[in-house]
Amino acid sequence: MNLQALQHLSKAAQSLADDCRIIVLGSASLLASFPDLGRRDGPLASTFDADLCPQPFDETTGRMLEEALGASHAFHLRHGYHADILRDDIFETLPPGWIERLVAVPGCTNVFAIDPHDLAAVKLMIARPKDLELLKLLHANAMIRPELARQRLDSIAKSDRYIMLSGNAFDQVFCR
Repeated sequence: MNLQALQHLSKAAQSLADDCRIIVLGSASLLASFPDLGRRDGPLASTFDADLCPQPFDETTGRMLEEALGASHAFHLRHGYHADILRDDIFETLPPGWIERLVAVPGCTNVFAIDPHDLAAVKLMIARPKDLELLKLLHANAMIRPELARQRLDSIAKSDRYIMLSGNAFDQVFCR
C-alpha cells in the first residue's frame, strides 16, 4: 500500500459514505504521517489493505462499504488492494484522547488516520511479531518516540495478561 492507493481507497469510501468521517486504522494509517513507508522497498509495500471505519458507524453503511471495497470484491479485483471495514467498537482499544490526535490523510476530505503513537500502543498490546518488527523500524528511523509510545500504552485499560504481554513487547521494540 502506498499513499496514492490509500487516497484512492479512502476517496471511494468517502464517496459511498458521504455523510461519514472515515477513520483509517492499522498499519496503512502510517502513510498519512510517513508516505515514504509505502515506497516500493518500504515496509508497507506488501500491505494490500487498509482498515477503515466510518463515523458515525451503522451496520448498513458498514455492509455497503464491505461489499463495495472489501477483499475479493470488484474494487479489490480491479485495483489489487481493498478495505477491511471495522466496527466502531474498535475505538475502545485506542488510547484515551486518540480522536484529538487524528492525522488528516493528505489529499482527502474528511478522512483521518490514527496518530502513529496511538497505533504503536495498540500494536504493542497485540504484540504480533510482524507488528513489533514494524515498530522497531519506526523507532530506528526516529518516527516514534519510546516515551510517547509508553505513555499511550499505559493509558489503555488492560488486564494483567495484557500488561505483561505489552510490557514485554515494549522491551523488545525499545530496549534491545
